[in-house]
Amino acid sequence: MAEEARPERLSDVDRQAFATATGVLAAVYIALSMGLDQPYWAALSVMMIANTDRDALVTKGILRVLSTLVGVSTGFIVAQWMEGLPIQQALLVGAAAAIGTYGKQRSVYSYAWFYGGLTFMLVMLFSMVQPQDLYSFAHYRCYEIVIGVVCGMLASWALGPNAGELHARLKAQAVATTPENALRQALIAGFGAIVIVIVWSQFDLPQLPQVLISSLIVVDTDPNATRHKGWQRILGCIAGGVAGLLVIGLDATDQIWWATMLFVGIFSFARLHLSKTPNAYIGTQSAIAFIITLIDKGPPTSLFPPVDRLVGIVIGVSIMTALVWALNPPGTADKAAGKPA
Repeated sequence: MAEEARPERLSDVDRQAFATATGVLAAVYIALSMGLDQPYWAALSVMMIANTDRDALVTKGILRVLSTLVGVSTGFIVAQWMEGLPIQQALLVGAAAAIGTYGKQRSVYSYAWFYGGLTFMLVMLFSMVQPQDLYSFAHYRCYEIVIGVVCGMLASWALGPNAGELHARLKAQAVATTPENALRQALIAGFGAIVIVIVWSQFDLPQLPQVLISSLIVVDTDPNATRHKGWQRILGCIAGGVAGLLVIGLDATDQIWWATMLFVGIFSFARLHLSKTPNAYIGTQSAIAFIITLIDKGPPTSLFPPVDRLVGIVIGVSIMTALVWALNPPGTADKAAGKPA
């Protein structure tokens, strides 16, 4: 008698994608119920720590919370000292971008350095745009990140690969590159951040914080990879943004439709993000763009804020990718990639 076919188990990627979508939905509704200012940061935190490796996920989660607390605290104090001094504020933004990028490439706990620098920058940028609301922003930012990390960890523990296992440990990473190359990319990142602030102030561009965050994430130890990642980020932004705008356009106000499509979209994009394919980063950026397009203080009531955020991503990526490519001579790019010059 032939053995009955058994249904295949879900892969680790599918399980973690399901857990990520569940965590995003939980984080968003908790943030909304608490009246937090930008609930999409809670959703982004779930997405950015997602990993099929439980140790890596927990490490990212812990480092994200700690770096946020440090970045918010130092940023809030320094921002008050620098209020009304735009040149000094811009230089501090550049310095934070450079330090965060260098630490990302030279520290075994790169995630902490990078997101600590980003959080400091966010607080400083907010003090340039809306100084009267600085305390509220800093306060809410901590809550949003903690909610996202906790929801992401709990969802992975309950639904992800090896569900129910309590064991997890901090996982150090290998140093990514040489001190010389890390310093070069850090200086380019710092210079690029200052250029973006100047361009933003001169042309009144939208969503400065999103512009800068998007631009710095693409800076890689290998300049050739930065160019590739930049194109993937732009393609992902278009894919995720269009998907989010379609959901809004069909019925932006129906809670069930909005929540269902948020879950389905995150699950789909997270599967690509968690895969080991060369185009996995398209999934990462698609999920980010989908989140910032679809999540406001509930379902979006207007297309303008989501479109502004999407435009900010494309502007930031384009400027930083062009600067990295221009300021890394071909010989330097090849050497950073491990090729003969």
